[in-house]
Amino acid sequence: MTETAAKMARDGSRRGGSRPGAGRKKKQLSAPTSLSELELKALLAEPAPEEIDGIAQRHADLAIETLSRLMIYGASESAKITAAKEILDRGYGKPAVEIGGDAAMLPFMMAPQSPAALSKTDDVRSQARKYAAVAVATLRKIAQDGQSETARAGASKALLDRGLGTVGKARMPDEQRDRPLGKKEEAARAAEAAATGRFATPPPPRALADTTLQ
Repeated sequence: MTETAAKMARDGSRRGGSRPGAGRKKKQLSAPTSLSELELKALLAEPAPEEIDGIAQRHADLAIETLSRLMIYGASESAKITAAKEILDRGYGKPAVEIGGDAAMLPFMMAPQSPAALSKTDDVRSQARKYAAVAVATLRKIAQDGQSETARAGASKALLDRGLGTVGKARMPDEQRDRPLGKKEEAARAAEAAATGRFATPPPPRALADTTLQ
């Protein structure tokens, strides 16, 4: 650095020397979504809750609001699809099964809910249904104009599941499933299952070509 440049740097010139706010910004020690040390210690010091439903229900309104914002303004197509599907599920339930299976819930699968929980469930369902048409339109837009093939396929599947129901597992026809095997069939299947490796049944001999010399 020349004497003139050094003098200009000392006099506050923008050439050379350190400037306030210059350089790489320091990284934050924790992400914005990380719990603070104080909050983490307080949560771990509390006894384990007997029921978790009531604790989660306090944040149901926040969850619906967040999902609606992600669905409308989200930058990630996969996040928009997930948000739209969750809003539709909360507003109208999971899609019914189209083929095979049973869409009805068994009695032991339905957990009893308190009146307060039922009231909150109704509120969340009502809020979710306000965004139902927007959710379907968002899925349609991504299915048609999505940037990635995965996003277009996921949005298309979500529309099919919601409109026609999910596809259940294929089941064997009753006449084949319930028909008992005869003794010969059982023996043949057992022999096929047991005969492996060098003990496997050899293939039938191939027909020999006529090689008789005239």
